[in-house]
Amino acid sequence: HLNGEKKNEPRKLKNIQLNSLAILTTRLPFSQESERFIFGVFLVDDGFSGDNRNAGFVTTNSKFRMYLPLDKAKTLRYWEYYKNPKHPETIAWGQGLYRYLTDEQAAAILRDFSRFKHGTKEEPLAKEFLDYFCKSKKIQLDSIPNKPGAL
Repeated sequence: HLNGEKKNEPRKLKNIQLNSLAILTTRLPFSQESERFIFGVFLVDDGFSGDNRNAGFVTTNSKFRMYLPLDKAKTLRYWEYYKNPKHPETIAWGQGLYRYLTDEQAAAILRDFSRFKHGTKEEPLAKEFLDYFCKSKKIQLDSIPNKPGAL
């Protein structure tokens, strides 16, 4: 934490679970928050939620990890999938480092991420990744919402 009551305290993670989807996002310098995009995804296979001395972390050794080249990643806009539960119309990152998505939001990201892998050597892995995630979260592929975010 940078300031306030919790300044210099380690950051704790909530809901760290095996098979959670970690989504890597960024935005280009001087761009609007609404232009934040997703450039990578991986399946969490280990993690530590944090305590009073150490910050939380997640890791993966899983084969289920992929990234997109910049030109494709810029079209996979984060705010098309995520919305703040308390203020769904607001597109603002704020101060936190982490956001927690529903399994359905994560599945929608994986589905669309895998579409970018169509026709590439990573297509079979992308399909297997999506199928595995949906099975582990008991989500039907045809019930995944289409862009359930704030945009």
